[in-house]
Amino acid sequence: MIFVATGEGENGPVSTTYEMPAMALQQAHRLADEGARHVLIVADGQEFAPVDFKRLFVGPGPVGT
Repeated sequence: MIFVATGEGENGPVSTTYEMPAMALQQAHRLADEGARHVLIVADGQEFAPVDFKRLFVGPGPVGT
């Protein structure tokens, strides 16, 4: 499955493609930290907010992540 982290950056839309869900989640957090808006991860044709994506595709992690 392919995962696409997307967001609205200062200069327009940005997106990057990953084969591993954890990498897509990491990029989504990076985009948000850099000020991107509307950060989502697309998986199997559906859009997920990072928190929902983590719960569904990455699983539990350390508290605070």
